[in-house]
Amino acid sequence: MKKINTSARNSGKSPGFMAKTGFHCPANGFWRPEDRSVEPVFVFEGSIMPAGGRGSTAWYLEDAAFGPPEYPLPAQ
Repeated sequence: MKKINTSARNSGKSPGFMAKTGFHCPANGFWRPEDRSVEPVFVFEGSIMPAGGRGSTAWYLEDAAFGPPEYPLPAQ
């Protein structure tokens, strides 16, 4: 199972993540398509990146939601 990233929250300045349609999302956050054809969408880490307004595209992280979980995770 993929582990959730527990780095510090980054608001305002993105860490420069990029992902392409059809690939797994590298981080939770709001992503915008390269051509800005649609508004940024929230994608969860590990999810498949969606198609943009004009089909396959590169997505750039706008606002990351990193950090410890808001609720405790179950013991493994």
